[in-house]
Amino acid sequence: MGKKLIIFDADGTLWDSEKDVFLSFNHILKEKSGIEVNYQQFKELAGLSLEMMFEKTLPEDKKNIYNDCAMAYRKYYIEEKHCLDTTELFKGVRETLEQLKRDGVFIAIASGKVQKAVDDMVEFFKLDGFEFTLGIGKSQFKNKPDPGVINYLMSELNVSKEETIMVGDTAADILAGQNAGVDTVAVTYGYDKLENITCLNPTYIIDDFSKLLEIIKK
Repeated sequence: MGKKLIIFDADGTLWDSEKDVFLSFNHILKEKSGIEVNYQQFKELAGLSLEMMFEKTLPEDKKNIYNDCAMAYRKYYIEEKHCLDTTELFKGVRETLEQLKRDGVFIAIASGKVQKAVDDMVEFFKLDGFEFTLGIGKSQFKNKPDPGVINYLMSELNVSKEETIMVGDTAADILAGQNAGVDTVAVTYGYDKLENITCLNPTYIIDDFSKLLEIIKK
């Protein structure tokens, strides 16, 4: 096999957490500012950091509390476990990850979530075999599209750019892979608008997670 390392985004790529994120975001937004966003407005925020999501949606006279909102959200969503209310793995994820491990491929997560949330989700879904599960938020890494987390994983696992693929559902994921100089896979079933990712010309576009196996074998 030509590829030795696959780096996955988490939300919108491995698991469908959109409803829980949307409901939790609106819960905090209403609590702190008295307003809510509709689903379409929420979709427009895909790929942004949590702080930026609140900053963009808060009324002008409350823009300065975006950090407080982000902190409250993390407490509600992570510590109070609302991240697990309705979230499910996407079709084919478990079976595909298990096959990749049997084939000797390194798998890792590079997520915008804080580390505890990533760890809780991996444990909840009993996903085994990741070499690293890295939450970018509140860590040493900048948010994607910065390629730092991808470069770190390649270095730690002694894998070249040519042997690495970044898989994600947002423009930030694809740009992070391109900025690191690795092949990219865009999934069409995630949170970002399809045109936002296809216009970036990812190396591959898939509508079924299990099609990753075909790509790895090329």
